[in-house]
Amino acid sequence: MPALQLYGAPCSLYTAKVRSALRKQRVTFREYFASHPEYRERILPAAQNQRIPVVEFPDGAIVQDSAEILDHMANLGLLGTAPSGALRVVELFIEAYADRAMLRPAMHYRWNFRAENEAFIIGEFARLVARGDTAKGLDTGRMLAGRMAAYLPPLGITESSIPAIEAQYLALLDRLDRHFSAAPYLLGGSPSRADYGLMGPLHAHLGRDPFPAALMQSKAPLVYRWTERMNAGEDTSPEFPDTAPGFAASDTLRAVLDLMAEEFGPELRETLKLFANWAAEHADLAAGSPVSPKGVDQPSFGPIRFEIQGSTVEVMSAGHSLWMLQRAQDAFAALTEAEKAEARDLLSAGGVAALLDEKMPRRLDRQGNKLSVA
Repeated sequence: MPALQLYGAPCSLYTAKVRSALRKQRVTFREYFASHPEYRERILPAAQNQRIPVVEFPDGAIVQDSAEILDHMANLGLLGTAPSGALRVVELFIEAYADRAMLRPAMHYRWNFRAENEAFIIGEFARLVARGDTAKGLDTGRMLAGRMAAYLPPLGITESSIPAIEAQYLALLDRLDRHFSAAPYLLGGSPSRADYGLMGPLHAHLGRDPFPAALMQSKAPLVYRWTERMNAGEDTSPEFPDTAPGFAASDTLRAVLDLMAEEFGPELRETLKLFANWAAEHADLAAGSPVSPKGVDQPSFGPIRFEIQGSTVEVMSAGHSLWMLQRAQDAFAALTEAEKAEARDLLSAGGVAALLDEKMPRRLDRQGNKLSVA
């Protein structure tokens, strides 16, 4: 198969997710920055969305969203064997958690430690746009850095919430470190979408930016080692020479899932409440219509409040998270009753098990790389 074309960036969270999947599956690809002329002239008009990553596949498909990129890889037989049964639901839940809930520690540890990170991250942004003009690149890098830092309050990252965000992240690192002492990947002996999803925040932000990278190396060296493993093509790890490929639940995985579900379940529940109100108000909206009349690709239904580590945080709800939840719900609906019972048990914390059974007030879709109603 000819090489895929990946348009992304080393510092981009969702690019790290896709790049890891390509590397672990040994898919030949070439990576370009969004400043490449081909991106502006041909890829961007087709994608209709300025977000990265974007992948151009040999079959001509140009796909922007990271989850849909992995879907297209799977459709082409490029994503390897996927877990089945309850673990299929688990991998989709972890992917959804990584895409949304992990934005809080990722953005906090990048932008609230400016003295340690600023020179590195401005240089990262500068390289994306410089194309030989270093001074212009640095100026643009500073501008982009200022723009990205403005996203913190809508994500719930404030002075009052920071202690809870840090406590949650450090607890997650501890449980992941314990898990990776017993298994090379989240779901056992083979990588899955759960691993690819977590690689976004745990590599691009938390495993590369100077302050959080040092924190991970000191607090959770086996998690840092996992990020190295997920950026390599080998099927297994020398730490686990006897681990067979495949997927299995474990006590250490359950501990990780409990923490994730306790954080993300309440956020999903509160978002779903707002979506129910929105769906009732827009009951006559035709299938295929964008959720946002202004053309926002990942719209919000308004602010929500929930608790993290006993502290109340306020964030802007994310419609995209419900689209990701819907994917887990669809996988859950296809299970046998015994498999459903196992999935409910694994995701019992945070009210997530109940969410798996709950019907969306209106199905969501993505049309033209924008969230829409089905």
